[in-house]
Amino acid sequence: MSPVVEYVFAAALPTAAGFALIGVWRAAGWLGEARRRARSKAQPPEPIEKLGADLRRLRAELEDTETRSGLTAKHHRVQALRGAYTDALAAACRRLDVSPPPGGDRAPLSEIYRVEAALRQRGLDVRRDVRETAAH
Repeated sequence: MSPVVEYVFAAALPTAAGFALIGVWRAAGWLGEARRRARSKAQPPEPIEKLGADLRRLRAELEDTETRSGLTAKHHRVQALRGAYTDALAAACRRLDVSPPPGGDRAPLSEIYRVEAALRQRGLDVRRDVRETAAH
């Protein structure tokens, strides 16, 4: 083989290997996502009572965290709780045919209040105190 062909092959090999690695990485991501979708379709829906209990617990924990002072990494805790709460809200919305709040965990409070009111009209009160629920 001529030295020029060997040089071209040696120069193109790292680029081809890089593209191959990127392709494998993307294919693994697509396969994983397809498996997650298939697994989520196969699972029975979460009972509405559990969704309601989770929503009330997360809401109470979010309010408590927002009003406490002196917490380490308070901003991150609030963001995580808000994300969990809006995810649970979206799940309840899917179950009760309510349009979820747009924007995920960055949804404006007015949209969250709208969704909470719509869920309350369909029989799921997310603002009821967790301590009241435990007492009943």
